[in-house]
Amino acid sequence: MGMYAQVLAVGPYSASIADWLDYGPDTYKRTKEGAVITCVLFGISEGSTLSRRLAALLGVSDAWDFNQHLVRSESINFVGLREFTDEYPWYDHDAAKIEVLWKAGFTFRFRPEG
Repeated sequence: MGMYAQVLAVGPYSASIADWLDYGPDTYKRTKEGAVITCVLFGISEGSTLSRRLAALLGVSDAWDFNQHLVRSESINFVGLREFTDEYPWYDHDAAKIEVLWKAGFTFRFRPEG
């Protein structure tokens, strides 16, 4: 069994980002501005190679070093993520979403599985 990976995002809700969140904007109608919410990004299921590649783009050099799982915003390779989605276009929305959420003040955690 190979490694799978995802990115967990945690940050303040804002109506301006509702279209980017995990559920439709209508789901967030009663959510107060600033409420802490979570989102899941990527969900890499293709295996270890792609999961490690995503980790590297997030500045995580060892996917199983839990000390590195809090992604530092200055370590995110946004250009590399866009290039990644040229090759894997089904992750394009997630690459755009991580940038939107980063600008909205979210923090990110890399999460390997397997």
